[in-house]
Amino acid sequence: MFNHLENNMESNSELLTRRVLAFVGGYGAGKTQVSISMALHKAEAGLPVALVDLDLINPYFRSRELTDYLEQKGIEVVRPEGDLAFAENPSLVPGIEGALRNKDKHVVLDVGGDPTGATILGRYRPFLLLNDVAVLQVVNVFRPFSTNHEEIIKLKDDLEMKSRLLVQGWINNSNLQDWTTLDDWEAGKRTLNELVKKTGVPLAGVAVQKDWAKKLGLPWQKEWIPIQRYLSLGWKI
Repeated sequence: MFNHLENNMESNSELLTRRVLAFVGGYGAGKTQVSISMALHKAEAGLPVALVDLDLINPYFRSRELTDYLEQKGIEVVRPEGDLAFAENPSLVPGIEGALRNKDKHVVLDVGGDPTGATILGRYRPFLLLNDVAVLQVVNVFRPFSTNHEEIIKLKDDLEMKSRLLVQGWINNSNLQDWTTLDDWEAGKRTLNELVKKTGVPLAGVAVQKDWAKKLGLPWQKEWIPIQRYLSLGWKI
């Protein structure tokens, strides 16, 4: 649908260091976990960071639930306030545009799952067409509707159509939580590498739990995003 030829020249590190990062993808891909981890990673590097909770689709995993913790880490959380903070009805706040306009602040956008969430992202399209912005699709090949190239590419095309923005890179977040094996890791890596060849869209980064990598003896790579499971369902043990 869109021409990704220019993206072939993008490096992994270049995309992840852009001022504005918008994480999109399907349900259960891990966008919120990646968004939180990336915001913390930037804050730890001494950068001023705003995390925008643009997930108005999923009421169960939302970055706004960690507001106190994130603010203690120096991260501004842009979210609905008061009675609207945990409402399931869509609520956009003026602070979103303010964060995107502020050239001195790095912004991480946690976007709701699937094309419906991308439609909301499209509202801010004029602010997301700049050179300091990267729209990145988070992929977990072990989630429904993302198990093969055709499904992942179809989702990408739908996200681009709804948001009217290009997906500029992939984030490999393929995992089965605590049950992830080295074979699973290798399978996810192969799928993403083949996806890069098929689409011309580069791999922007890989989300990896440090403890898991250490347990398996995997040496840390610079393009990896150190990720933790910051959110979980209350009924999940």
